[in-house]
Amino acid sequence: MEPFNYGTAVDRETNAVSYKFSSNLPQRPAGGNKSGKNIVIRVNQYKVVQFPTRDIYQYDIAIGAGAEKMGKIMAVWKSKTCQNKLREAVPNAPWLWDGNKLAWTSASIPSIRFPVDLDAEKGRAPRPGKQPDVTYVKITQTKIVRMTVIEHYLSGKIAFDNSVFEAINFLDHLMRQGPSEAHVQIKRSFFPKAMNPVAIDNVITAVKGVYSSIRLCDPKGSSGLGTGLAVNVDVANSTFWTAQYVHQAARNLLSRGNRNFDYRAMTKRLESVPYGKSWTQSEDFKELRKLSKLKFKVKLHPKADTVKADRIHTIKRFTFDPAHGKAGSNAKTYIFSLKDRQTNREENISVYAYFKRKYGVELQHPEFPLIQTERDGVFPMEACEFIPHQRYQYKLTGDQTSAMIKFAVTRPKERIQSINQGVNMLNWGTDRYLNHFGLKIDQNMSTTNAKLLQNPEIQFKGKKINPGTSGRWVIQDTKFFKENTEPLKSWAFVVVNKACDDNTVREFSKVFVQTYISHGGRVETKEPPIVNLGHGDLADTVSIARQKAGTFAKSAPQILFFILPGRDSMVYERLKRNMECRFGMVSQMLAVNQVFKKNAQYCSNVCMKVNAKLGGVTCKIAQPGPTFPRPTMVIGADVSHASPGSIQASTCAITMSMDADATRYAAFVQTNGHRVEMITPANIDGGFMVLFKYWVANHKTGPSHIYYFRDGVSEGQYSHVLAQEIEPMKKAIIAMYGDAGANIRWTVTVCSKRHHIRFFPKDGDRASNLSSHSAIQGTARPVHYHVIKDDAQMDPTLFQNMIYKHCYQYARSTTPVSLYPAVYYAHLASNRARCHEPGASSDGPKGGQKYEEAQQDAGVRQRAGGGGSQPPASSSGSQAALSEARPLVPLACDVKDPAALKYIRTSMWYI
Repeated sequence: MEPFNYGTAVDRETNAVSYKFSSNLPQRPAGGNKSGKNIVIRVNQYKVVQFPTRDIYQYDIAIGAGAEKMGKIMAVWKSKTCQNKLREAVPNAPWLWDGNKLAWTSASIPSIRFPVDLDAEKGRAPRPGKQPDVTYVKITQTKIVRMTVIEHYLSGKIAFDNSVFEAINFLDHLMRQGPSEAHVQIKRSFFPKAMNPVAIDNVITAVKGVYSSIRLCDPKGSSGLGTGLAVNVDVANSTFWTAQYVHQAARNLLSRGNRNFDYRAMTKRLESVPYGKSWTQSEDFKELRKLSKLKFKVKLHPKADTVKADRIHTIKRFTFDPAHGKAGSNAKTYIFSLKDRQTNREENISVYAYFKRKYGVELQHPEFPLIQTERDGVFPMEACEFIPHQRYQYKLTGDQTSAMIKFAVTRPKERIQSINQGVNMLNWGTDRYLNHFGLKIDQNMSTTNAKLLQNPEIQFKGKKINPGTSGRWVIQDTKFFKENTEPLKSWAFVVVNKACDDNTVREFSKVFVQTYISHGGRVETKEPPIVNLGHGDLADTVSIARQKAGTFAKSAPQILFFILPGRDSMVYERLKRNMECRFGMVSQMLAVNQVFKKNAQYCSNVCMKVNAKLGGVTCKIAQPGPTFPRPTMVIGADVSHASPGSIQASTCAITMSMDADATRYAAFVQTNGHRVEMITPANIDGGFMVLFKYWVANHKTGPSHIYYFRDGVSEGQYSHVLAQEIEPMKKAIIAMYGDAGANIRWTVTVCSKRHHIRFFPKDGDRASNLSSHSAIQGTARPVHYHVIKDDAQMDPTLFQNMIYKHCYQYARSTTPVSLYPAVYYAHLASNRARCHEPGASSDGPKGGQKYEEAQQDAGVRQRAGGGGSQPPASSSGSQAALSEARPLVPLACDVKDPAALKYIRTSMWYI
């Protein structure tokens, strides 16, 4: 049962949705894979046995003037007034709402408009001197959703178009409406309100929930006829803030510098620090920003006052004022004007004194900064408690990540149990929305026919290894299939910041050399020089190290090994950029703790990387005859995007096989505009064509067949890949090589791992038999390969076996990988090339959480200096997002020798 994806593009300004769906994509060949053993597996999909076919009416929901925040929109829609009006308009049918501007019901009604008084809804008087909090709601019918188009599409009567998408979109919201009212919703995942959380640490907890999504699938699936619709159900894992008092959460959040969780130490670390002639926030104070937007209740109100006791407030920020000096803005230094309603007199009073007078409470921690809210004033941390079910959205620390992995990974048997619990939690049988609209789902997991392919043998030099179904092999006493093209002669170890002494380096060097030679590596200089790199100018020091390596061997340096004292990404990136962009050289980074251990397995892993960088091949699949029957090029392509708000550009990565066996891949990486998904014409001309010329020069001919593996696009973008990437590439080849380029046959495949489909064994089969790789932990995630163009009309048996077998010849692993290597290498190259970004490292982070923090710091310092200006705007709204992206620094930009330039460009520098 093969699911189909569908995608949309949404204009963030107008909220308009646009689609472009291809109707001329190649059909899956009949018969499937003829090789391998026939097996039956379970898939975490549940057949839809009945779905609505009557018309559904879609409405536009306008709440307020259009500038209202989501919290207010939600409050208005859920108000008694609004819900009563909806029931009056449609007495016998429920409404579905997308949480923003769209709603659906089974009845047609004229437009209605009515006011909602939130003050009256919440049983409170309007604010003094203010009008009642009244918001108008307007509901207008916009279209009729014809549900019969789903059946017509699945039977082949119509192509996939907007009407089909709108019908599927309605079913998607129908599936979510009931669970969203009973559970905590995060997109298509739901978590029980009666959570059974597992503490990750004393700041966050982990919770298991359920993911569900309705999918189109083949109505003539191998497991029997169906409706062509199914529900994909999987385990969902997420982290939430621990429900506790705010001052406790703050202390626990700042525990990195306060291991004893001492409140006095916390006070010290929250004190303001000098900034010129003023004061600014300490690093720990900045960390409190993570608590912004969290919701809390004040716990000092009398229980009888249920309105105030149940009122939920939101943290806007924590009080800070440079005028309060080192102590900062706290309960004793924060003064406000209090008006006595009986005498109409005003007095200035501190928060500390107010709470003592009002509630008879003497604050225990008056030195902490206060919570500042949007409209409800300020509160002491110790008087406030977080409400539960608030998602933690920040990047996890190393320890948190480790704990989360242990929590989340489950073997297939346990995962099936969790999925079944999720199905029970979704409660399809009693869901009033599903029952009203007529959507029924089989609660048994689907089964489907599958193939258990024979694993390939792995060819090394003079030796073959059969890994069987274990999914791993050992390379001890095994020589690489192809050793380094030139003997390792001119090289050196560079010790960064006194990471270790020279004797330790010599001992490690002996083990590494012995290990590399045992794997067939050719080493001429067995005792390379050792260079110590201090805290001086890194670029100059790298140049000196390179010169020493060359002088010692009396030849051009080939590679430098850097021993790093820790995980300092800035040092790592600067070293890589100097080596690759300035000198056009490959390098190998070593962790100092591994250098001390001198572990043979670690050295073997390093040898695989070094051998690949120096022109060698770890292994290939063993087979009689050539890998391909004709000159064949394999390409992997990926476009990655920076996090929202980042000034970083999108990055395009293209890898291209350089040998006849598709074991060695060159890589081109360059910026690709700002959030531009398709590879730009500039990168096709300046990257793809450059690698293409090198390929032709290496093979003395052009390719007859090109496999193009594209990662990271939705079905709505398939036609864009063909029109904006493949066609320009074909035209560029034809422009340079004429008719020979026009005769190249292309097989274009989109690879996707961003899905929730899992394979499960039946009758006791091992789950590791069901994918190209064996999961180290948990349940393996299969890759979905979708062929969108096939000039060669590939036999599915040959094509699927090629993909599967090539996953065994990944250069730096002794296991098969989960993704076709060409795309895997594109991911590696894209991530590695981030250190090729222009600008000095001292400019600071250009994306992610650290960049956002830097923006906020700039705003605080500007206000501390008296300017009072806001933090710099993010790139999403700045001119930076509209301008052309600055290109990455190219490889070997200072190298003039064409041979040296070709060497680095066609090497596996990124491995």
